Amino acid sequence: MKQCPSCKNTYTDDSLQFCLSDGTPLISMRDDAPPTVNMSYSGSEPMRINIPNESAPTVFAQPPVINNPPAEKKGFGLIIAGVLGFLLLLVVGGLTIYFLIPRSGDNKNSLPPLNVNTKPTVTATPGVSPTASSNDETAKLKEEMEKLKKQLENQKNQKNGSANSTTPPPPQPYDNGRTAYANSPGDGFLALRSEPSSEAGERIAKIPHGTALTVIDCPKPSNIGKMSGRWCRVVYNGQAGWAFDAFMKF
Repeated sequence: MKQCPSCKNTYTDDSLQFCLSDGTPLISMRDDAPPTVNMSYSGSEPMRINIPNESAPTVFAQPPVINNPPAEKKGFGLIIAGVLGFLLLLVVGGLTIYFLIPRSGDNKNSLPPLNVNTKPTVTATPGVSPTASSNDETAKLKEEMEKLKKQLENQKNQKNGSANSTTPPPPQPYDNGRTAYANSPGDGFLALRSEPSSEAGERIAKIPHGTALTVIDCPKPSNIGKMSGRWCRVVYNGQAGWAFDAFMKF
């Protein structure tokens, strides 16, 4: 059983800790427990004991003060640096001039000056005047030049004669008036050209794939890309021209 010391209400529920009326902490009521005695002070204040803190107070260190050098010292240092740089440039320039300018003792390995007006020395043979030897040399040079001219002319004549003598290869005709059919399924037509070449001349007409044409002869063997064949003189729809027989079916 518990009792509220202020309002004297009793409670049989031992689980309660505080009074339901005023919230005062409950005390247990036992038969053998001595009554609660309220202590009173005889006019004097209760004793207070100050417990010192074990940890020392935190002391914040002041940042170090950096004293900037005066402006006069900075200017003096810049002047010294400029003077040293100027002296270094003078030393480097003097060494460069010393090694670049040739000296009197170094002329042994130098090349002799070029004389533009010098004439080739002619070694004179005993018993023969210099003018006679020079005339003989010029005569020999003229003879050699004439020989070379003759050889060049002969070579030109041989080339012209061989070019004129060459006759075109005999035509390789099919039967005159033989019928063939255009066989070009990729492009869908066979080109009828004014010249036996895929680059020269122009295309006269397009012979549709599977169309009949008349082949006269095929005197021009040639290649178109990887295709080998012959250019044939053909007639298609009253027009005469050239067509490549690799794209024809006989």
